[in-house]
Formats: sequence, C-alpha cells, structure tokens
Amino acid sequence: MLMLKRSKKDEKGFTLIELLVVAAIIGILLAIAIPNLIKARISANEANARKSMQTLRDAEGEFFEQDLDNQGGRDFTDTIAELTNPEGTGLPEDALVDSSFLGADVTGTSGTGDASTCVDPKAGYCLTGNFDNFTANGSGGFDDFGWEASMTSFRKTGRKDFSVFGDGAIRCTVPALNTSDPGTFSSERVDSGCD
Repeated sequence: MLMLKRSKKDEKGFTLIELLVVAAIIGILLAIAIPNLIKARISANEANARKSMQTLRDAEGEFFEQDLDNQGGRDFTDTIAELTNPEGTGLPEDALVDSSFLGADVTGTSGTGDASTCVDPKAGYCLTGNFDNFTANGSGGFDDFGWEASMTSFRKTGRKDFSVFGDGAIRCTVPALNTSDPGTFSSERVDSGCD
C-alpha cells in the first residue's frame, strides 16, 4: 500500500487574520445598520400613531355628522369602538374604527395613565380619550372631543406624543419624561401641529 502524505501547504482554510478581518467588517456594518433600523421602527410607530389620531378624528366627525346616537343633535362621543371591550357595545359607533384599536386604550384619567394598563398597545402607543374639560349634554354626548396617543417606551417605541381635538389638527410634542415614565399623554391642544 502506498500512503500519501499531505503537506500543510495543500490544506485549504482561512487564517486567523482573515477571520478577524471578516468579523471586523461585519461589526462595522452592524454598527451602521442597527441605529438606522431603530430609527426606522420609531418613525413607523410614530406614523402609525398619527394615523390612529386621524382615524379617531374621522370617526368623531362621522358620529357628529350622522347623529349616530339618534339624539337629534350633533355631538361627539367617548365610546368609539369601546376600545377596552372586544365585543363592543353593539352601538353604531363601534363600527367607526377597526379591531386593531381594541386593547390600546388606557384606563384611567387622561394625563395620569399608566402604560401597564394598556393591554395591547397599537404599534408601541397607548390611546386614551380626553373628555375631562368638555361639556356633556343630556344624551351622553360631548360638545368637543379629544384623543391622545402616548408611547409605551420613550426613545424605543417613539419620541413624540400625539393628540387630536375638535378642530381636527393633529398635534405632537416631545415629552419631558424619564425613560421609565411612559403613558403620560403629554400632547395638549396648545401644542403645535405636527409636520
């Protein structure tokens, strides 16, 4: 039998230097890509929150114009889709928004919401109705409306809070809060409109 000996020159493979160079290149590419991906996710979440404010504004407008509570007057409602009730109430206003809003409502008073009570955030944002300062009429409707969206994690899911009121302008603000204090709903009627 003839035995062939293999020399080290014939072996194929990568050297340690080559592997380190490839690892360094991958590390540089990741260092560039990851912050951009995070920014893109935050921008997408904020765009979704703005769209939620537009949807709620349009739903309030339809409720107002069509007198969906059949009270004979034009008013707004704080029960659009009953955001905390998956079955809805069976009222016409339940059909004004889709089921993606269910569970995104924060229970509690506006401005003091705790994001932990937001069962299913909508793209990283919790929603709440702000009807505290509006006059309720005898039929349960309101003379104006307010809806707000607040991020669940500052600088992770978003950088701005959003709101919309009866004048239809969508407003936003960058809240002055700690990263551990989500759900503050800091956007108000006095804030400027979003670009």
